[in-house]
Amino acid sequence: MPDHSNADVISPSLRTATTLMNLREVGGPGFQAGRRRTVYRSDTRPVDADAYPVGLTAVLDLRRDDEVAAVMHPLQAVDGYQRVPLFDPTSAVEAAADAVELHEQYIDWLERHRTTIAEAFRALSRTDGDVLVCCSAGKDRTGVVSALLARLWGADLQRIGKDYGATRQNLAERFAAELAASADPERTLIGQRCFPEVMITVIGHVEEQYGGVREYLLSIGLTEVEIDGL
Repeated sequence: MPDHSNADVISPSLRTATTLMNLREVGGPGFQAGRRRTVYRSDTRPVDADAYPVGLTAVLDLRRDDEVAAVMHPLQAVDGYQRVPLFDPTSAVEAAADAVELHEQYIDWLERHRTTIAEAFRALSRTDGDVLVCCSAGKDRTGVVSALLARLWGADLQRIGKDYGATRQNLAERFAAELAASADPERTLIGQRCFPEVMITVIGHVEEQYGGVREYLLSIGLTEVEIDGL
């Protein structure tokens, strides 16, 4: 087990209630109790650094280059921040709305972005102490990574679905504003869908096709040691 006694803490305090509406522990409250560290998930907004949990030692940012340029991560300048774009960092927008069925989009990501998904999990495996995984809304890319982690750790499908679905309420105001400003409301609504059964279906696919999350991670190149480090 890694020694965390000298881990650099990059977010020293939590002085006020968070303004990151989609910030929470992967798997939901209490699920990670007793683990060697806590992995959080969140959206990204221009908030103060003290909006983040106390004790973070690493941040894994899954956003593309254009997203990072538009909204710099509040912890981007500190040690422990790492970018691992889940898609081609310079590619055109690859949104959840690109698929009529959202679970099909996520499953497609698991196959087409195997290299970068492996990079993300390797980065998580290398970190000591509490970690934050984030993207723009904390829903799609972060949602897929979080669901795989939670299932690897033994979460049941209902918990995974509930954790994924929590974004729908957490980002209700943001989604309403995006919809009001959208030139294509139908497409926007597709991209905002966040129902528990979506992620339950995705994890079911992983288990049917590979035998489980561990087997999927092995298939994309992680070692047993790296997986155990998660």
